[in-house]
Amino acid sequence: MLSNKYQKVLYNIPAHDFQILDDDHEYKMTSEINRSISSSCYRHIYWSTVAESGLITQQASLVVLFAILFIHLDANDLQPTNILFINALIGIIGLFLYRRRISMKLLQENLKTLSIFLLFGSLVSPVVFTLTKTISTDTIYAMSTLMMLTHLIFYDYGSETAMVQKALSFSVALFSSVCLASRLSTSFHTFCLVTSAVLVFALWPELRKYIKESSFEIFSILTVVHIFACVILLSRLSILHTILYSLAVLCLTFLCPLWLVSLQKYKISIRGAWEEAVVPEQVKDKFA
Repeated sequence: MLSNKYQKVLYNIPAHDFQILDDDHEYKMTSEINRSISSSCYRHIYWSTVAESGLITQQASLVVLFAILFIHLDANDLQPTNILFINALIGIIGLFLYRRRISMKLLQENLKTLSIFLLFGSLVSPVVFTLTKTISTDTIYAMSTLMMLTHLIFYDYGSETAMVQKALSFSVALFSSVCLASRLSTSFHTFCLVTSAVLVFALWPELRKYIKESSFEIFSILTVVHIFACVILLSRLSILHTILYSLAVLCLTFLCPLWLVSLQKYKISIRGAWEEAVVPEQVKDKFA
C-alpha cells in the first residue's frame, strides 16, 4: 500500500508565500526591468546611421541614373554601341575586383554565361521591342514608376526583416526596364537598355556589397559619387527634378536617421531563449 504521507498535487504554494507589494516597490521593479531591457537593446548613433543610410541613397540614385539613361537613349543622344562598350568595361573591372584570382575554369564559366546571355538577349530583343505597342506611353511610364518604387521598397538593405524580398525586388526592376525598353526606337536600343538593367540591378549590388565589407570608406565615397552624378546629369534635363532629388537625398540621409534615433527610446525589445532559431545562410562559391 502507498503511504498517505505524500500528497498527489501538481502545484502547491503555501498561503504565507504570497506578499502584497506596495506601489513604491512595484515602481522600483518596473524601473529595473525597463532599465535592463533598454540596456540590452541596440542603440543607434546618429552619424553611424547616416553613414549606413548610404546604401538606400545609392540604390535610389541608381534608379534615377537608369531613368536618365533611358531618356537619353529615347532621344538618341547616346549611341547604343558606346553604352555596350562601357557596360563591358565596367563588367570586366568588376569581375577582377570581385574575384581576387581568376582561374581558367572560372573564366570559361563566365564566358559561357556571357555568351548565353548575349545570344538570348539578341534573340528576345525584337520581341521585347514590339511587346507593348498596343499600350499607351503614359500607362507604360506609370507602370514602370510603380515597379521601380516596389523595387526600392522590397530591396535588401541589409536588415533581416520579413519585408525584404530579393527575388521580387529584382523581378520588378527587370520588368520595369523591359517596359521602358519597349518604347525605344530600335531593337538594338532595347537590347542595350536591358543589358544595362542587368548590370545595374543584378551585378552591381553584389560588387557593392563586397566593397562595403572590404572598405567602408570606399563605400562612402561611392555614395558621394552617386549623388554628384545624379545632380550633374539631372541638372541638364530639369532643374525642378534636380531640386526634388536633392531634397529626397537630404531627407533619406539626414532627416530619417535623426527621426530613427529620436524614436528609439520608445522601443522595448525583450529577447531570450524562447525565440525561434534562425539558421544563417552560407553560400559557398564552387569557383572560389
